[in-house]
Amino acid sequence: MGGAVTALLGSLLVARLLAPTERGHYASIVVFLTLALTCLEMGGEVGVLRGLGETRKEGTSFSAGYLAWTLLASASVAAAARAVGDWTPPWLQPLWLLAPCATAAVYGGLVFRLTTGMLVSSGRLRRLIVTRTLGNCGPVLGCLLCVPLGFTSALEVATVSFVAQAVLNSVLLFRLEQARGSLLHLARHGRDRAAWRRSMALIWCQGNVDLHVLNGSTYVLQRSDQMGLSVVGADRTLGIYAIATNVSEVVSYLPAALFPLVSRGRPGHPVDLRRILLLLALCVGACTPLAYFALPLVYGEAYRAAQPAILLLVPATGVLAVGRLFQGVELRDTGRRRTLAVIAVAAAAFEFTAVFLCGGAGPVAAALACAVGYTVFTVWIILSRTTRRSPAARPGVDAVPVQGGASARDTADG
Repeated sequence: MGGAVTALLGSLLVARLLAPTERGHYASIVVFLTLALTCLEMGGEVGVLRGLGETRKEGTSFSAGYLAWTLLASASVAAAARAVGDWTPPWLQPLWLLAPCATAAVYGGLVFRLTTGMLVSSGRLRRLIVTRTLGNCGPVLGCLLCVPLGFTSALEVATVSFVAQAVLNSVLLFRLEQARGSLLHLARHGRDRAAWRRSMALIWCQGNVDLHVLNGSTYVLQRSDQMGLSVVGADRTLGIYAIATNVSEVVSYLPAALFPLVSRGRPGHPVDLRRILLLLALCVGACTPLAYFALPLVYGEAYRAAQPAILLLVPATGVLAVGRLFQGVELRDTGRRRTLAVIAVAAAAFEFTAVFLCGGAGPVAAALACAVGYTVFTVWIILSRTTRRSPAARPGVDAVPVQGGASARDTADG
């Protein structure tokens, strides 16, 4: 909850610092960086699987593999920017900042997941809330630094924000390690090296799965609508829709931040989906009118055209949050990562096609296509889960593996 509120305040601060014509571009650059780093997230999942299976070659590690994917993603972003050459818009200048911006974003994500996983594994929810809140203060601090430094380009602001977030999360991880012990500082050779790798991979899994920050295919689903609009839409249309998407995502953070609290933040603890669905409905119902009336106050009259898209995207993002919750439970139950990735990528392909066909009609049509894609993904993942439910399971209840080889019961549907 604290992280969601901090993210919202940070977006408001960015909107006030940047000129009106840059606000939509800032939202767009963050969206595109996330899309470009999807391959990195999927690479992180591959590193987790290799870490748990102890099949990696000698001399490599989970963190080293993640760093390699970071460099690959950064180089890809920089190469794409070089390819467009003079076509690069002013808000995407200077081009040389793309690589460090992408690297800082990915490194900050790695540290954030490790910190979150350590806190979840120890069940310290109060410390988790405080840490997530402080970690999300990084972009706010970065935006404040842009004022005395004289940065005005959306890419410059995004770079400073991501760097500040990475630095602050690194400090938090270091302090947490000092307080908890030497988990991340085990001897990295021989048997101790293998144990360190397993510990890192397990911490990553706890940070990703138990807080429903899932595999890279989910990010493809979330960002494919932006990719479609980048092909068919003009800059102003893209900025309007990017703002609408970001507002709806911030709204969805509120119930998503409460999911770990509902399950008490412990792996395998029963999750009452009826309570979660009720919480989600209340948040969507309360935040939809708030986002509608607050948008002109935050972003100005130039982006009032994003209001109808928000009315569609806020509930659609709530539907996606439910789908991600079911995806997380399925991932913990069966470990069928490949099947989940196929489902998410197929839904993303459908959504991208719909947006590509409808995007030229404006943000409202694109938002409608986005809502359809989110709904397809959620229905698909729910049907995939219910059709594979064990006959021995009680109605509405599924088994979830927990630490120590035991099992708990996890409510599967509302």
